[in-house]
Amino acid sequence: MITIKAFNKGLVCKDFQYEIGKTYKIPKEDVIICEHGFHASANCDISETVDYYPVSTNTEYALVDINVVDKKNDKVVGDKIKIIKKLDSVEELIEYDKTGKWCVSYASINKNIDIKRFENLVIQKDTTGEWCYRFACWVKGANIKRLENAVIEKDQTGEWCYRFACWVKGANIKRLENAVIEKDQTGEWCEKFAEWVEGADVKKLRNKVDRKYKDSWYKKFTQWIKDISIFKFLKQEVKK
Repeated sequence: MITIKAFNKGLVCKDFQYEIGKTYKIPKEDVIICEHGFHASANCDISETVDYYPVSTNTEYALVDINVVDKKNDKVVGDKIKIIKKLDSVEELIEYDKTGKWCVSYASINKNIDIKRFENLVIQKDTTGEWCYRFACWVKGANIKRLENAVIEKDQTGEWCYRFACWVKGANIKRLENAVIEKDQTGEWCEKFAEWVEGADVKKLRNKVDRKYKDSWYKKFTQWIKDISIFKFLKQEVKK
């Protein structure tokens, strides 16, 4: 499997230095995911390495060929790995970012970059609204209105609209409130919006929450009635 692996500076991982072009092996029976073996991104996505190797001048990346033994969430582990190529340029690193998470982290720690370009990349790559929200939070000079529009468009649950309203200075509270009311299917984000966002229409939001709870209760009640009816019918059939 061709994918991305992150390293500490010098292509070092767990105090072992790797070299470009070389292949490394361990016994297959020794492989334990998250404990022992060669680990890398599960989806050839540099964003999947960020939680383990924070974006910094001390983090390096390489394209690797790994013989996968096991997989868990965002990572794979193997008993054999070949270091194909070190990814040196920012252009290469951007290419392997599938969600926008890496771009957000990179933009947040680098002052001398084209902010607008990275903002465009995040809006293009992000499918949930999370990374547009985080760009607005973490990157100085971000276009708040444009990112807000992207979050409203991409967010499917209301969570990122709520968080945007709560944490981003200059956010349009009323517009985000309406988006949360429209998107929230559980009442959770309407309730949080009412509790935590200054300027929220608490009555309007909690009316939505109440309706959600009532709808949920009604669905459970009607299902319970159906179950009882089916049970009575089956009981009668057995008696016959």
